[in-house]
Amino acid sequence: MDKLSLVKKYFSFSMGLWLNAVISFITTPIVTWLIDPSQFGKSTMFSTFYSIMLILATAGTQMAFMRFFPQKPEEKKSEFVWSCLAFPLLFSTVLSLVTLIFSKPISFFLVEESSYRLVIVLILSLVTGVFQTFNQTMIQMKGKGMLYSTVNVTRSLSNVVFVVIYAYFVNKDFYAIIYAQLFSNIVSLVIGILFEHNYWFPIRISKDEAIEVIKYGFPFIFSSIMMWLLSWTDRFVLRIFTNFNEIGLYSAAFKIVTAVSLFTSGFGTLWYPFAFEQYEKNPENKAVFSKALDYTSFIFFSIGFVILGLKNVIFLLLAKSYRPAASISPFLLLSVFIPTINTIVVRGIDFSKKTYWFIISDSCGVVFNLIGNFLLIPVLGSRGAAMSTGLSYVILLIIEGSVSEKLYPVGYNLKRVYYVILLFSLTALVHTFFNYSLFPMISSVSALLIMIYLYKTEFKVLVSEARKALLRIGGNA
Repeated sequence: MDKLSLVKKYFSFSMGLWLNAVISFITTPIVTWLIDPSQFGKSTMFSTFYSIMLILATAGTQMAFMRFFPQKPEEKKSEFVWSCLAFPLLFSTVLSLVTLIFSKPISFFLVEESSYRLVIVLILSLVTGVFQTFNQTMIQMKGKGMLYSTVNVTRSLSNVVFVVIYAYFVNKDFYAIIYAQLFSNIVSLVIGILFEHNYWFPIRISKDEAIEVIKYGFPFIFSSIMMWLLSWTDRFVLRIFTNFNEIGLYSAAFKIVTAVSLFTSGFGTLWYPFAFEQYEKNPENKAVFSKALDYTSFIFFSIGFVILGLKNVIFLLLAKSYRPAASISPFLLLSVFIPTINTIVVRGIDFSKKTYWFIISDSCGVVFNLIGNFLLIPVLGSRGAAMSTGLSYVILLIIEGSVSEKLYPVGYNLKRVYYVILLFSLTALVHTFFNYSLFPMISSVSALLIMIYLYKTEFKVLVSEARKALLRIGGNA
């Protein structure tokens, strides 16, 4: 694949991610004006439980699908799709039966009421979620970037449209959000099947392939659960020590922060194939990796400092009852920017094929997050959850960055990155506890200037390139 084709594919796949980020940023305020924080918190607990059920049901089989699908002859791919689905559908059935048996305690824990309706929606969401997982993965593996983006965008839009209609005409409660999740699963699945129906019919299952798929995919459950614990533990601990209102504020902050992924979405899509291609061509050409780290860390953390400075303005878009979420968001930004930076620095672990280090680092991050949540949430509530979650990603970067550098010495300037992370953390601390004063704004501006000094070479190059681009645009106008 030439560079032009790679860039085109990058944009076709990334377009949906970018539009999703924009949609999320626009629609989150709309939802907050319709649904109060406590109801939003209940829907978050539903989503948290649903996500772990989906991980257990799929059992890593989507990874096997990605691994073997390109190798299958065209006439066998339909059979392979259903062979991959065999065990996930079986596991979904078992999980659904368990959920029905323990419906009362499960529903009470999730939403503080006994509700068979919630359990039925949970089961239907799980089954459609399993199909949608393979629907999305199939489109991705076929390389159909525009269809992939279309499904993503349609899913997001159908979700918010359903929430608005249900909340306006039926009731402004958490059911608006969980019904919307089920509805968006069905809509995106239907679109995928319409465009890729040849791979869904006829329905045939190969016993040998189904066993091969589960054997390959099952070990991925552990890493998936580790990432789930890293990303979702905070909600469970918040449920234990706080109330649904606090969970709702935390979730709103997370949604706004996730929308910041507009600036980072798609980077991994381009970087992964590019990094492996560079390594295969010339493993001694390490300058490209160190420069990538220097420029991306400067760009992303510059954006981070700007967002910190403007966060109170951004959260004015939300309903008044959600605006305290502004002081929850600062540390959550680390969960957006650090994984993107990590995408660059951990490639040495992949190149050396010692991927067990990811299990070690994920486990350390999860333990840190668990301890942090249990220590900080009883004292600081959702702000403590944000601090623990954000800093757990720093732990991942420190472990994986250090190991990667030893396995494949690049000469990354990790010390400078750590200085910036420390600077960002201190600034986030100010924004968390001194939200309504000039001090946070002053700290953001000061931190940004310090970072520009630390990255003065990169800053000068970027300014020079931006000036050249503007002159070219002006000359073509």
